[in-house]
Amino acid sequence: MKKSTVSIVLGLIVIAFGIFYGGEAFGLWNYHITFNGWWSMFIILPCLLSIFSGGINFFNCVGTGIGVLILLNEQGVLKNGLGFKLIFPFVLVIFGFSILLKKPIKVNKEGNNGVYAGSRGDNYFAVFGGNSPHFKDVDFRGANTYAIFGSVEMKLQSAIIRRDCEINTYTVFGGTDIILPKNVRVIVESTPILGGVNNRFVMETTESNAPTVLIRALTIFGSADIS
Repeated sequence: MKKSTVSIVLGLIVIAFGIFYGGEAFGLWNYHITFNGWWSMFIILPCLLSIFSGGINFFNCVGTGIGVLILLNEQGVLKNGLGFKLIFPFVLVIFGFSILLKKPIKVNKEGNNGVYAGSRGDNYFAVFGGNSPHFKDVDFRGANTYAIFGSVEMKLQSAIIRRDCEINTYTVFGGTDIILPKNVRVIVESTPILGGVNNRFVMETTESNAPTVLIRALTIFGSADIS
């Protein structure tokens, strides 16, 4: 399935639910298809569609697992709130596997506007705590941030960004703030799952060849702010 097809399928499913409950409100039919934890399907279905369209990755794997744990908890299969208690260890296990299986990224040392340089492999973690890396006068080429029950604040306003680069952020029950210099362009690709991504960045350059910062943000019960 192509990404456009995934969007169509997901949109049709949501529309179908809207029509069904709207018809029930007007008394056109009287059928009930709700079940305990039905709302978890709005987490599971988009993640499954993402797996079918682009393969398994950290984003859709964690989202699917969290949705399934919530569903099993609400169905009583996992009792005494065990489903919610297992979310954090599940995320840690998947995160660990993602580190073990991650392939190293090679970075082209030459300027390459228009082709994302990717990450040098720099990782910044915040687990039950805070991390505020400051990149003053640093030749920044990309990074990965992980905020799990914690917060990461990337201070890039004084960084030197000469080429296109990527920042991948993973926020689970936490917060991520990215502060960028104003002489770059920004593209944000977000996957919020019961979370949010707020892009408040305002570019202050008119240069046509300004470097682009691509930010891919996954938020699960958390938030990411870009300014």
